[in-house]
Amino acid sequence: MSETTTKHNDHEIIKLSSGTVAHIWHPPPQSPPRAVIILQHGYAEYAERYLTSHHNIISHLTAAGYAVYAMDIWGHGRSPGTRGVAHIGKAVSDHLSLRKLAASLAKPVILLGHSLGGLITAGSVTGNGAGIAGVVLTGPAFPLPIPWVGRVVVGAVVRAMPTVSVPGRSVPIEGLTRDMKELEKYWADPSFYKKGICFLLAATALDVAETVRAGLKDWSVPTLLLHGNADKYCDWKESEKFVEGIKSADKEFGVYEDGRHELLHDLEGDAVLKRIMEWIDGRV
Repeated sequence: MSETTTKHNDHEIIKLSSGTVAHIWHPPPQSPPRAVIILQHGYAEYAERYLTSHHNIISHLTAAGYAVYAMDIWGHGRSPGTRGVAHIGKAVSDHLSLRKLAASLAKPVILLGHSLGGLITAGSVTGNGAGIAGVVLTGPAFPLPIPWVGRVVVGAVVRAMPTVSVPGRSVPIEGLTRDMKELEKYWADPSFYKKGICFLLAATALDVAETVRAGLKDWSVPTLLLHGNADKYCDWKESEKFVEGIKSADKEFGVYEDGRHELLHDLEGDAVLKRIMEWIDGRV
């Protein structure tokens, strides 16, 4: 399941059998972890960004006694591959592998996914919903299905030029957050990929989204989903449909007025962090 483990500053770095890199942050050593949080980053970013952005949520989680496992999607962060190029079905398989590794701690497992990481997390749950104490999704990407003819065309384009960016999909970076300091950090961060989604990623994301929709009727895991209604990257109404469609009786949907895509460091970031931490605390 994993090939190597190395130490890096304050955490461990592991390599899954696929070659994908993942990270493990431990809580303070005075006591064993209360639970494991499996954190999945979104498109173009990377796991360690959640130490310095997204309200530094990894630090809050470890301080609260949680171990945090987080992988860098192929082509992102410390994982190998062409930058920004990933097969989302394979990312779901990697996520399932990381869950198996985390399960060895014999502690409750909470999944936390943002944006494309929300889709990967949902695909992981659809693939295997066992052993999960709860799921938190922020601004998840649930791309709309396209007609059959369109899928045939997209398939042909993927085979011909998988790494080429999909035209017409650009969104101004101000759509991430209204916090100007975070936007400055974005531009200064060489590890944040700044080009559009490629055809391979787009096509495989459509496949995973279709699988997730087909599995909603069997989704019984406690779920919290938070979305800003001014998100130009991912449609909050698709998140609403998702929550309405899942089987779970323990589900919450929070919409933040004028909230942008990265809620944890948008203007309502304090409230979003508080809600996530309290929700997790209530389910472990």
